[in-house]
Formats: sequence, structure tokens, C-alpha cells
Amino acid sequence: MIPVDEALEIILSLTPRLDVEEVSLDESPSRILARDVVSDIDMPPFDRAAMDGLAVRCEDTLPGPVALALAGVVQAGRLPSRSLVAGEAVGIMTGAPVPSGADAVVPVEQSRSLGHDRVEIRVAARPGQHIARRGSETRAGDVVLRAGTAVDPAVVAVLASVGAVRVPVGRRPRVGLLVTGDELVEAGETPPPGCIRNSNGPALAALIRLVGGEVVPLGTVRDRADDLEQAIQQGLETDALVTSGGVSEGLFDLVEPALERMGVKFHFTKVAVKPGAPFAFGSRGTTLVFALPGNPVSAQVTFDLLVRPSLRRMQGAAGPAPISLVAVLGASLVNNSRRQAYVPVRLEVRSGQVVAWPLPTKGSADIVTHARANALAILGSERREAAAGETIEVFALPSLLSGANEPEAK
Repeated sequence: MIPVDEALEIILSLTPRLDVEEVSLDESPSRILARDVVSDIDMPPFDRAAMDGLAVRCEDTLPGPVALALAGVVQAGRLPSRSLVAGEAVGIMTGAPVPSGADAVVPVEQSRSLGHDRVEIRVAARPGQHIARRGSETRAGDVVLRAGTAVDPAVVAVLASVGAVRVPVGRRPRVGLLVTGDELVEAGETPPPGCIRNSNGPALAALIRLVGGEVVPLGTVRDRADDLEQAIQQGLETDALVTSGGVSEGLFDLVEPALERMGVKFHFTKVAVKPGAPFAFGSRGTTLVFALPGNPVSAQVTFDLLVRPSLRRMQGAAGPAPISLVAVLGASLVNNSRRQAYVPVRLEVRSGQVVAWPLPTKGSADIVTHARANALAILGSERREAAAGETIEVFALPSLLSGANEPEAK
């Protein structure tokens, strides 16, 4: 049984980078940039007014207030008709090019019309005020986005501004998903006695898609060696195979032996984590194999801790995932295991402080409590308890990163 950090290090060391493909700008959100992006222009491409007002020569506004001749208006998207000369001001809109000769923009509220094409400037202007100089944000040829950056709406704005209408990204990994268990029926069925609905299949498929993977469904397979091997064979033709269930030490836990018979080499078979210790990682050729526990919370937690970072790495992600934060405990916690525990909590901001409130849970099958959590408090095997008011490391769940914030039921 190896620590979580060591398990993740092994997984990432064996994770290949997938091919690069180009997608349209509209298709790029949630993808990972595969190459640096360079600006093809200066930004701004000209001296630009930062607000509505009047373009002036600073020396003409001294000592203030002063009256100047109003020599027209410059709109955004239009070039000034001529240079500004002594004793003149030009009305200017936000984003419009600043006429040559002007060295400041005076906000419109610091002026008033005198009629007959005259305007009063009430304060002395400072050189450069309210002007965004050409190239002050970036120069043509500068790298504006690095390879490994996740494309979000802010990144899309940069891509559009530099004309990157075809975006180089890492290929989405094809992920085979195999769920096992004689006790499982599909979500649309009423479970007969002794059976439960299959929640792992839909949940893991959602997690795979959330991290950018393409799900290759392999179905729900009974605990039969022949059936398992047939599904595994198909799964080993993908970039990664994720299985759920059948990896403990029971009589019908047949997944690990079936994987070994299909040529999978295991790099470890247990992780010192609670929930989720029976997690196995292996490979065959370039296909990575993640054998997750069958308990639904264990499956989701180990996916977030150990599978998500690998699928991101396949696509070229540079940044770390998982993401951890520091919070103050709202109530005490106890770790009775000898493993690193991940306890469901709800993060709230109170008086400028991030507070983690532990959620009462019935264990690794309590999917309702897990759905209410937006983070997991981390208690290492050496830290058996933590009191209210102590700081603690927390692991951010996708619900926190997506902004979901379901209130607790009253």
C-alpha cells in the first residue's frame, strides 16, 4: 500500500502526451493548448483612449480651468482627420485612436460645453493620463499564451485578439469505461431485492467528460471471467481504461486477475487513502489502466485524485490538478484509519476567512453527502485529529471549481 503522492507520481511518470490537433476557436473552450500562441499585432495596435472625454495637449490645460476650441469628435473605429494643434481639444470616445499632438485624455465629467465650438477644461491634465499606449499590453511576436494552458473564456478573448482562429490543442483521450457487479441494474430500472442502481457508470462518465475525455462505453459486466476479458480486450484499445468494482479481495473480485491475463502490468495495487484503498494502476503498451473501487464515493474520490491528473497530462496540461487550498475547520475531525483520509466538507467564506464545515457521512457509499460537499479535508495518516479553528489542507472538488453552491437542507 503506497501513499497518495507516490501513487500520483508513478501515474504521471507513465502518462504519455497525446497527438496535437487543431480546432476552431468556437471548439477550443475546455481544451488544453498544445503550443505557445504568439501575437501577430501590437496590443493596443494604436494609442487608444481609455475613457470618454477630450483629447488635449497638457500644456494647453495649465494652470486650469481653461477654454479651448472644440475641433470635432473621434469615434471608436475611425481615424482622426488631422493632428491636434495648440489651443484645441477633440472629443474622443473610449477605444478611439488618440490624434497625434494630443498627450492626455480629460474625462468628460471634468469639462463643460461653452457653446459655439468651445469647451472648458476644469483641471490641468497629466501627460499620458487615460491613454493606453500602442503595444503597452503586448508586442507583435510576443508569446501571449503558453502551451499547457487550459482554454477558458478569458483565454478565448486573447486567442481572438491575436487572430488565432485555428487553435492547436492536445487530442482528447479516448477512455474505456467498464463497470462490474452482479448487483447492478440500470438507472431506469427498479432494483429487485439485493440489487442497486448503477451510479458509478453515469458518474464516472460525467467525470471523464468533465476533464476532456471521450467516453468509450464498455457496459456493465457481470462478475464472470469470460465476460470481463471480452470487455477488457476492447478497453485496451483506448488511451485509458477505467474500471469500477471487483478490485478488493473477495471471492468475486475478478478484475485484477482478468487484467493480468490480458497482459496488463500492474505498477501498484493499493493506495493508502480513505476512501478508496483498493485502487490498482497498470498499463499495457501505451494504454493506462485504472481499476477503481466499486463503492461510489471511493470511485469518485480516487478518480479526482489519481485519474483526472493523468487525463489532463495526456492533453498537455501544465498546471497541477488536483488543486488544494488551506481553510479553517468549522468543527473537529478525527481520522481513525492508518491512511490519508479525505473527509467531505463544505467551504464557506466568513469574515474574510475560508471555513471548512465537515459533513456527517455514512461512509464510502454515501453519495448524497458527497454530492453536498465542494471539497475534501485532508487528514494525513500522521495527523489523526484536528480541532475546530485549526487550519487544514482541503482538496477542491469539481463542484467548487464550477461554482456550484447548493445550500444545505434545513
